[in-house]
Amino acid sequence: MLNQHDILIVGGTGRIGSELVSLLINAGICFRILVRQQSAAQLPQHENCEIVHGDLTESSSLEVALSGIRRVFLLSRDQTRQGELESHFIELAERAGVEKMLKISAFAAGLQPPAGYGIGHAMAEKALMASGLAWTILRPYMFMQNFLDLAELIKSRHLVPLPMGKAGIALIDARDVALVAKTLLSEEGHENTVYNLSGPAALQMSDCADILTGILGYAVRYRSPPVWLTGLIMRMQGVSAWDVNMRKQLFQMIREGGEAGISNHVERITGCQPRSFEKFVREYQQVFQ
Repeated sequence: MLNQHDILIVGGTGRIGSELVSLLINAGICFRILVRQQSAAQLPQHENCEIVHGDLTESSSLEVALSGIRRVFLLSRDQTRQGELESHFIELAERAGVEKMLKISAFAAGLQPPAGYGIGHAMAEKALMASGLAWTILRPYMFMQNFLDLAELIKSRHLVPLPMGKAGIALIDARDVALVAKTLLSEEGHENTVYNLSGPAALQMSDCADILTGILGYAVRYRSPPVWLTGLIMRMQGVSAWDVNMRKQLFQMIREGGEAGISNHVERITGCQPRSFEKFVREYQQVFQ
C-alpha cells in the first residue's frame, strides 16, 4: 500500500503532469510534488498532495523532496542541460533509497542515433538503466495537444502549417500518457521496460485538417512548408537557435515516417483504448471556435 510521501512527482504542472496529479488525487493516492519556487502554475490544494519547492539544479532541495520516497515520476522540460540534470537527479534518488523511477522520455530517444530533444532524454535513459533503480521508460509520440498551440491560427486563418509532408503520425493524447503513468505508479510490475506510446491510428496532417473541418464547421487547410523555412520563421519569432535545431531534427524524423507505427501499450497497461484525434477535437471544440 502506498502511503503519504511514497511517490514524488517531478514535472507535475505541464500537460502530462497536471493530468497525472488529478488522476492520483481522484484515486485517493497520496504523493509529493516538486515545484519551482517561481512557478506560476496553479497548484492543487488537497490533503493527499504535499508541495515541496525546488528544482533539478538545487541538490539540497532535491534531497528534501526525495526523503522517504519509494517511487518517482520524472518529467523535466526540454533544455540544453536536460540529460545532465536528470542524470544527477537519478543519482540522488538512488542514494536516497528510491526503489523505482518512471521516466517520461521521447520516441526520438530510442533512435540510433537519437534525434532532437531525444538526445538529452537518451542521456538520462542511459543513466537510469545503469542505476540500481527499477525503472520504466515511456516514449510517447507527437501529442494531439500540439494542435491547441495552433488554435488561434486555425481559427483566424483556417490553416494547419506543419512541415510533416505526407507522413502518417500516430498522434497520442497527453491524457492517455498520464493514465499510463498513473497505472504504473500505483501497480507493481513493468520494471526495466521501455514502452513506445502511440494513438490508435496513423494520420497524415491532411487527415487531421479534414477531421477539424468536419467537426468545426469551417474549412481547415493543411500546408507543409519546407523544414528549413519553418526553422527560419521560428528564429524570426524569437525561438532560440538550439530549440530550432532540435525541432528541425524532429520534423525531419516525422516526415520520414518515424512516428507512423502503432503500439497497443496504452490499452494493454490501462485497459482503456487511447483517444482518437476525432474524440480529442470534439472534447476541445470550444478552443477552436
